[in-house]
Amino acid sequence: MKKLLGLLIFYAFFSQILLAEALADANLTGAKYWLKKLGAADVRYGYYEAKTKIIVVNKAQKTLQSFEYAGGALKEIFSQSVITGKSGDKFKEGDLKTPVGVYDVTDKFTPSDPFYGPLAMSLSYPNAHDKAAQKTGGGIWIHGLPMKGKRDDEVKTRGCVAFNNDALVKFGKLIGSEGVVIISESQKVDASKDDIARVLAHLHEWLQAWRDNETKIYLGFYADEFVKIEGKNALTRAKFAENKKRIFALNEKKSIKASNFSVTPYPNVKGQNLFRVVFDEDYAAPSHEFKGKKELYVRLDKDKFKILTEK
Repeated sequence: MKKLLGLLIFYAFFSQILLAEALADANLTGAKYWLKKLGAADVRYGYYEAKTKIIVVNKAQKTLQSFEYAGGALKEIFSQSVITGKSGDKFKEGDLKTPVGVYDVTDKFTPSDPFYGPLAMSLSYPNAHDKAAQKTGGGIWIHGLPMKGKRDDEVKTRGCVAFNNDALVKFGKLIGSEGVVIISESQKVDASKDDIARVLAHLHEWLQAWRDNETKIYLGFYADEFVKIEGKNALTRAKFAENKKRIFALNEKKSIKASNFSVTPYPNVKGQNLFRVVFDEDYAAPSHEFKGKKELYVRLDKDKFKILTEK
């Protein structure tokens, strides 16, 4: 009798845990939950769970502003006029255009050629979304002006962002070697709290469907034009869906822990409501394990959430 009573207590306790987890998932998949969580946060340049340096470049206005985001507060720490490449989005190597989109600072270094000034920061162009669109080129930097003499063309660069050397050195000290860079052609970057909340809610719906092997619901989040970037290879939606159906059919019990989210508005010349989503993924299943960064590029159209690119 005592043994039976002990089992009943255990199962009652375990059921409460499962119920609590289910309620937590239900909260995370609701936009109202995220609106309340965001509260008074300033999300015009995105939502970040970790302290983040944000660099905003407007090509038409020739401006660069830098902010520090921490705990929902956005503080401007630097502002400077700049020169950039030709107008329009970058599509191919040699078109001399500065790309439009969201990039990471990948390195800070002293250029070997003094033409680029005392300091340079390399950006992650082409990103996964660029690769899916078959954009080419590279070597996009934030850099200075010639250490000696003058540029032949003070108005435009070859696709980089450049400005005064003294200001650049100050900027480098403030930024360090990491940061999110948002580059727009002319439009003002100003994400709404409602959109950020919807992206986060849909994102957790997608994660829940992934955990639960809900094939139809999971694949419903992917746009027809979806492309997955795997190293130098790219999978079409059809091939990606075929692979996922095979994996989900195994009906494996899997753990997918997602943390350290960032949601950044993604400027684009098509006028679409796009966002880059990055988070730390800890995936464990009998057939596969993975720990690392997951990167998604998503389109939000009213209440529809579609994944365009995944890495």
